[in-house]
Amino acid sequence: MSTEPSAALHPAAPSAAVSSAVAGSDSRPALERRLDPQIRKLAVGVWTAELIGDELANISYGGRPVLRAIKAVVRDHEWRTFAPSVRDIEELKDDDGISLRIHVDYAAPGTAADGTAADGTAAPGTAADGTEPPAYEGMLMLRVTPAIVDVSFSGRAKAAFRRNRIGLVVLHPTSEAGRDVSVVSPDGNVTSGAFPTDIRPDLVFTDISSLEWADAGTAFDLGFSGDIFETEDQRNWSDGSFKTYSTPSALPTPVDVAVGDTVKQSVSIEALSIETPDNPARESQEQAAFAVGVPVGTVPALALSVDSVDADSTASVPAGAGSAEGPTLPGLDAVLVELYEPREAWPAKLAAAAREADRHGAALDVRVVSDSADGVAEALSSALGGSLSRVVRLGLFHPETQCTDPAAFGALKASLNDAGFSGQLLAGTRSHFTELNRWIAGSSAGSGNGSPVPKDADALTFSLAPQVHSTEIPHIVETVPVQRLAAASAHKLGEGRSVHVGPITLKPRLHAPDQRAEGDELQDHSFTAAWTLASLHALTVDGVSSVTYFEAGPPRGVTAADGTLNPAGELLQKLAACKGDPVLAADPVQSQRRAGKSPVTVYPVQSDGGLQLFLGNLSPRESTARVTLPQGTGGSAAPGAAEVTVIGAAAGSRAEASRTEASSADDGDGDLTVTLGPWATAVVTFRA
Repeated sequence: MSTEPSAALHPAAPSAAVSSAVAGSDSRPALERRLDPQIRKLAVGVWTAELIGDELANISYGGRPVLRAIKAVVRDHEWRTFAPSVRDIEELKDDDGISLRIHVDYAAPGTAADGTAADGTAAPGTAADGTEPPAYEGMLMLRVTPAIVDVSFSGRAKAAFRRNRIGLVVLHPTSEAGRDVSVVSPDGNVTSGAFPTDIRPDLVFTDISSLEWADAGTAFDLGFSGDIFETEDQRNWSDGSFKTYSTPSALPTPVDVAVGDTVKQSVSIEALSIETPDNPARESQEQAAFAVGVPVGTVPALALSVDSVDADSTASVPAGAGSAEGPTLPGLDAVLVELYEPREAWPAKLAAAAREADRHGAALDVRVVSDSADGVAEALSSALGGSLSRVVRLGLFHPETQCTDPAAFGALKASLNDAGFSGQLLAGTRSHFTELNRWIAGSSAGSGNGSPVPKDADALTFSLAPQVHSTEIPHIVETVPVQRLAAASAHKLGEGRSVHVGPITLKPRLHAPDQRAEGDELQDHSFTAAWTLASLHALTVDGVSSVTYFEAGPPRGVTAADGTLNPAGELLQKLAACKGDPVLAADPVQSQRRAGKSPVTVYPVQSDGGLQLFLGNLSPRESTARVTLPQGTGGSAAPGAAEVTVIGAAAGSRAEASRTEASSADDGDGDLTVTLGPWATAVVTFRA
């Protein structure tokens, strides 16, 4: 990522130096700024941090990560986040450290920071000059000295709205799992706790005035003022963090916010070294290196969803979806459709889903949202011509809880038996893993009768979206390893039942009842293909049987507006054809483990036709990976012979590969060096 000059300070720094910068000096297009944001690096003593937009990120002490981020958030009554936009930054340096004063505007959901609506038109109430005042404004004051990092926030409402939360949040890295912590309450009581290793469905810490812990000879004190704070496990939503926030969940929400209402809060992290801290870690420039090994799993069955909200008639089906035209994904397992009340709309929605499934030679995965099983089997059978034979998976979820109702499940099971249904009957949630985790934990704790999962449920399901809380690219990337943890946890919660993950969408499908899904400018970008490959790599784990990605048509799908496959669609087209093929290990070599995590994903798939190496680069910078190949790779092909297919080449993605023949002392069949452009994905094929 691009950076501004470092703001490193030393005791001899000039006193009371002042500089200011107006945000918006970056003239690049908005999407490019999002994918590759400017970073202001801060270093005072052994503290280091990065200012990225309005977020103080990657706070470290002596080279050791301490906090993932501190930032202010404004969230409305439907848990939608107001979009922040930095108006200006003022910097003050003195003998002790550095201070930054940051003025931030917050745009209400559905409008951009410049006041335009999500579709680019002027939002209601827009002024004559085409702009609209932000709904909220805030002032962040950041102070970094050799001993302490302090962040204060003053916010003021510029428009009336209803809120669930306003104020500072602290993100703790997932590497803190298992760490012992002392929790100090506002009245001074101290209790012992720990960040959980398993994803915790309830609150981690409550009634917080400060958190205290020690790490490698340094004692840390994280203090809060302005409200009562508590901590939750954000891994429930696939976030790569634990979060400490204000407005305790026990208080009623939403709350009316009037024009002029203010909020003032502060957070400080203080370090007391018992031992001399290490020097800050330096970024490694070593080339990423991987060794392809033995089979570790198989490619899960892949599915697409269709937009059931708008599929009330054939006229509402996007071009290229639900018709005989457009690109196909041979090997696609199923097309998923969600059905809501009223039932009069079901035939048209099922017909659109069936046409889409017919194009790919796929089955149907039907998710019904209803508070009763009465007549569901009959309605589905009637809409599908009197037979449920093409439905391979079926789930029933209550519209209020978004989870399975055990009583309704039993009634549906009985009626499906009478209708000759032979597919899998799913239990779980159509929402995030959060709801699955809470459903099982809450029912077990409340009734004492064990798991609420019906004993005759064939499998569990839950959905994923990487932008429930944050839309910044690094946070989206950090959801990837948590997806594996969530899937493994679901497999465990289901007592060994298989897991069907999805739909997976870039933005949440639902925050509140009947809230429609939003599109994302990233959908047609090569970033999404690289992210999808990393996601599938994470979800290729014991117990995961299928994964549903995105929708068939735009704006949330695998096809662009012109009906062609976007990069994510190109990738899924190739992966769908590999259903059930062995996936080989691609372990980082020892030097790579020391160097740290690479942005490159390596996903080797072995089939009868040969070896396919799927590689993706989740970085705005060119990345190179060296892959040690197993013996026999490429069959009789000459050394260096490999077919390279660049995913999203028409959109500008680039990649190249070269092969080095192995020496007689090597165990493998030589090395493959692959260079991937920013956010690029490629497939290197060695024919058998």
